[in-house]
Amino acid sequence: STRVGQLMTRLADLVTAEEGVELAQAHELLRTSRKGKLPIVTKQGRLVALVARTDLKKQADFPLATKDSRNNLRVAAAVGTRPDDRNRVRALAAAGVDAIVVDSSQGDSVFQHEMVRWMKTEFP
Repeated sequence: STRVGQLMTRLADLVTAEEGVELAQAHELLRTSRKGKLPIVTKQGRLVALVARTDLKKQADFPLATKDSRNNLRVAAAVGTRPDDRNRVRALAAAGVDAIVVDSSQGDSVFQHEMVRWMKTEFP
């Protein structure tokens, strides 16, 4: 069997950036190091974020992506119309989801209407 240490980059050879690095600097580090990911670490060396080359490319390709006031992508989730789906709605709301879509095989069912009414009452 293969040990993780045989595949991973050794800490001494790891290219990192310190917390607070500007996005342009992170991009340049990724470009010059020819790495796919850049760990962002605190002064104590603790990992706080990971910048990926693909994320930077997506940001450049889709500058108008829907983001919130903190510049994070908005998140949506779908739920069904069964009673158990109410627990999922509660969990999604607690996690801070931006939108919930009620999905059903029927285009306009009583169950969808009931779920939407319940969500409006539960989460005004």
